[in-house]
Amino acid sequence: MLAGAALLTAVFGTVYFQGKERGGRKFLAFKALATLMPAVLAGFYGAEYGGASVWLTLAGILCYMAADVLLEIWLLTGVAVFGAGHICILASLLYGNISWKVMAVCFSIFYSGMFLALKKYLRKLKGLLFPGMLYAVLLCAVAAGAVAGGICCRGISGILLGLGGVCFLASDTILGWNYLSGQQKRGLGAVLLILYYMAVYFFAARLYF
Repeated sequence: MLAGAALLTAVFGTVYFQGKERGGRKFLAFKALATLMPAVLAGFYGAEYGGASVWLTLAGILCYMAADVLLEIWLLTGVAVFGAGHICILASLLYGNISWKVMAVCFSIFYSGMFLALKKYLRKLKGLLFPGMLYAVLLCAVAAGAVAGGICCRGISGILLGLGGVCFLASDTILGWNYLSGQQKRGLGAVLLILYYMAVYFFAARLYF
């Protein structure tokens, strides 16, 4: 199941990436389908084993799936739904073992790095600066929590969790740079999409280890 979900995520994501350049919103379905595969993984695991952490992970991934589409139609609504997804994932992480000290250190590093990468473009946000900074706080909290939780979990589950957080942070940082700088580079677009799908997949797959 893990291999099948990974393959379908890659196939649907590739179809979306290739199709979006030809225009039209019909390819958004493939973008959502790619994110649906990790949701299916989490759903199957939850149906068999249950647990609040699992259901929160599923809720977070479903929010991401909805935001995938909304982001292309209503930008702010999409960002808000992504934020809701981050809250769900963060809540799921707090159910497990986590080092608050490690999380605090990671958060400081991640937030500072993201700020330095994007600071010269922040003035373009104007009235959206506060929502943008708030979203960055949620994103970095998830990434830091994932790394801190991964260190405590150890093993394959911990590695996947930590990698998921780092991949999500890197993907959204690239997305922010692309959007704010106005330089829509195809190569970077592919990289951020790959990192994003890896992050969501890792969040779901780590449940099985």
